[in-house]
Amino acid sequence: MRQLVFALSFALFSATGAHAIECLNGQSADILRLESWDLLDGDDNGEKTINIALHHDGSVGIRLIDATVRFEDVLGERIGEFPLERADGIGAGAGYILNDVIAGTVLERLESLHPDDVMGIVCVRALVYEDGTLEEFAS
Repeated sequence: MRQLVFALSFALFSATGAHAIECLNGQSADILRLESWDLLDGDDNGEKTINIALHHDGSVGIRLIDATVRFEDVLGERIGEFPLERADGIGAGAGYILNDVIAGTVLERLESLHPDDVMGIVCVRALVYEDGTLEEFAS
């Protein structure tokens, strides 16, 4: 019996350790790549901000986008989401910085976890390229 419990525990640990973050809408990070994130001290009122660096590797710029940056821990528990500003253009081959105020449980989780235990992905629902092409992704 003890061997069975150990085997089940090991199998469960192995399965959760192999978790790969995915977008719920089926679109992964092949349009925008998450390069890094940092927590920064805000102004005098004690607010903190998150600074998220993204990069667009495409050959055509983006003029309008509906996307969210998602964070999970390595075991698959959701930490938080940060929507991108729709009207911010992102040039071809260019970087983009998202700054957002962060508080509550999202801040507590990001402060308490080792950076290697945090995974992030940019989930794109729809976008309009600079040439006017509209691309939408299944939900």
